Amino acid sequence: MKRFLLPTEVISGPGCIQELKRFIKEGDKVALITDSFLVKIGVAEKVEEVLKNIGATSQIFDDIPPNPHAEVVGKCRAFVEDIGANVVVCLGGGSPMDVAKVVAMLANNEGTWEDYQWNMKQPANPPLTYIAIPTTSGTGSEVTKTAVIIDRNTKKGTGGDFFFAKGALLDPELMVSLPPMLTATTGIDAMTHAIEAYVGKNNQPFTDALALEAIGILAKYLPRAFSNGDDLLAREQVAIAAAMAGLAMDQSGLGIVHSMSGPLSSYYDVPHGLSNAVGLPYGMAYNIIAVPERLARIAEALGVDITGLSDREAAQAAVETVMDMMDDMQIPKDLNDYFMKYGADEGDIEKFAEESCKMFLMRNNPRNPQVKDIAEIFEAILK
Repeated sequence: MKRFLLPTEVISGPGCIQELKRFIKEGDKVALITDSFLVKIGVAEKVEEVLKNIGATSQIFDDIPPNPHAEVVGKCRAFVEDIGANVVVCLGGGSPMDVAKVVAMLANNEGTWEDYQWNMKQPANPPLTYIAIPTTSGTGSEVTKTAVIIDRNTKKGTGGDFFFAKGALLDPELMVSLPPMLTATTGIDAMTHAIEAYVGKNNQPFTDALALEAIGILAKYLPRAFSNGDDLLAREQVAIAAAMAGLAMDQSGLGIVHSMSGPLSSYYDVPHGLSNAVGLPYGMAYNIIAVPERLARIAEALGVDITGLSDREAAQAAVETVMDMMDDMQIPKDLNDYFMKYGADEGDIEKFAEESCKMFLMRNNPRNPQVKDIAEIFEAILK
């Protein structure tokens, strides 16, 4: 049985943050969850001004690092409850959004985050109204029912329909300050979502269509957004593609690349987009033997002329095209710097391989993993 659900209203276009008025009314108390960088450069202030014009009051929580841990959830929940917020608005990338959707649920329900993340507790009440305003185009968290929080040295995803945002506002004017390298790595994160959703075991026609269209849009517009951050058309198209890829992966599943990304982020604090970008060509190549016809279709979506090529040849061309794309955007080919920073421990490679193979996400990968194979990939990535 297949299921597809999108209760989130998605609005895109320059200046669309003004549409907060569709979800927020005069007198609402808003917790604006973001990060300190967006406060520093004045992006958060723009959202505050919109809220003020609506007649809502807002207070900011910006103490959210990349790869947030459970402790951050506790602090943010206390903030939301202390100010008596009845609406949660998130401004930022995947980390603030994951924390925001969790806190919007917890603020209206009893129990700790540990109860829900580890003990499978289900909320008795609906969450606070939650609106997502992404400033990166990668995670797709603005349209997903999944939140990923690190705890017990594990980057653990928790899902449920209660995590869906009421609205997602994709405003390219808020994304122009994103530096080129973050534009590149978050964009390739979105590409990874689309590719893993399309080749995964749980693919279905709805997610296939979203994934392939997202791949095509990213192939065309991500290099433009990287080259010129002020290109609003490119920014908007990449944001739309990221949301489409997020929908596809949230409802179809992920695989080897995200499974390997888990320990890299948990132990080495590698940014999620970067770890996925470095691992993507390896994951695609690993899966060729299992689904050459699907990777051939991905090559076509990437703009490769596959006329006269076998499925396997076209699949290899897809890998090479992604590698060329990342070379053009100057994305590193390895994570050796992180390996050296965290002690260059040879035992980590085997440990990471074993943990990756046990990840829930790996069950959706089209090729069943072998620890020795995954260890070889980690060896190539880290050394």
